[in-house]
Amino acid sequence: MTAPRTPRGARRVGGPAAVRRRSAWRRGPLWYVGYALLLVWTAITVVPFVSMLLLSLHPTSDIYAHPLGLGGKWVLSNYADAWRGVVGGAPLSTYIINSVLVALCSLAVGVTCGSLAGYGLARATRGLSNAVSRVMILALSVPLVVALIPTFELLGRYQLLNSVAGISLVYAAFMTPTIALIMRSVFAAVPRELLEAAKIDGYGELAALLRVVLPISKGGFVSVTLLGLIFVWSEVQFGVVLLTRPQDRTLSVGLLSFQGQFVSDQGAFFAGLVIATFPIVILFLIFQRYVTSGITLGALK
Repeated sequence: MTAPRTPRGARRVGGPAAVRRRSAWRRGPLWYVGYALLLVWTAITVVPFVSMLLLSLHPTSDIYAHPLGLGGKWVLSNYADAWRGVVGGAPLSTYIINSVLVALCSLAVGVTCGSLAGYGLARATRGLSNAVSRVMILALSVPLVVALIPTFELLGRYQLLNSVAGISLVYAAFMTPTIALIMRSVFAAVPRELLEAAKIDGYGELAALLRVVLPISKGGFVSVTLLGLIFVWSEVQFGVVLLTRPQDRTLSVGLLSFQGQFVSDQGAFFAGLVIATFPIVILFLIFQRYVTSGITLGALK
């Protein structure tokens, strides 16, 4: 016996009064205010990228005359100048390779250590987990500039200045607490029944993490990986202090060479910014759904 079908045109959810209330709310004052705020936020987010792209297509003289890039002469030579680099510096390709190597090494260490720490916090008792989490939050509140001199002295003592290994360890150390706190929320949302079933099947903690928890937490891993990549790709303070030789600099530090004390090539600088920003934007667009699912999974607990 089949259930009676709803007549064509009938309301499926709620009565006419409920439908009218929902329609009034959608087109009420709050709806327009929220829509206007979304448009303003979109403009604030998109306009800097569009302005940067426009400025990369103008010579330096026109950039000073037209700061928004809406007028003046259009050129493409800025990208060639940016790729060659400045006199006395390294080409942009060297900076890109250095950034990729540093990102791979620091993410491998930071995501691994942070995920293991997050899993330990999720499995620990509530009191211990909260206490350790508060310590991590307190450490994150300390400005990075405070650690510049101690970090410089420490890496100099072990001959790790101007090296991929040294800067990678620094970035991994500073991203690990953030990754641990995020992954703690992600792992806490995993049903404990799955872990208990894994123990019945003979899995230990590490085996349960690798075979049970990781496959259903890939959204969280993608999220923390992208966050770590953005941090490494754009970090400047430690790079300026710890990477003094041009051939060892990362992309964000190498772009500063276009801003000299007496001469500044603004066109090449903005072209380099476009080249540096483009890969991150593409990766975020590709993995956006994983980032959204990872944030949602962590927020459900």
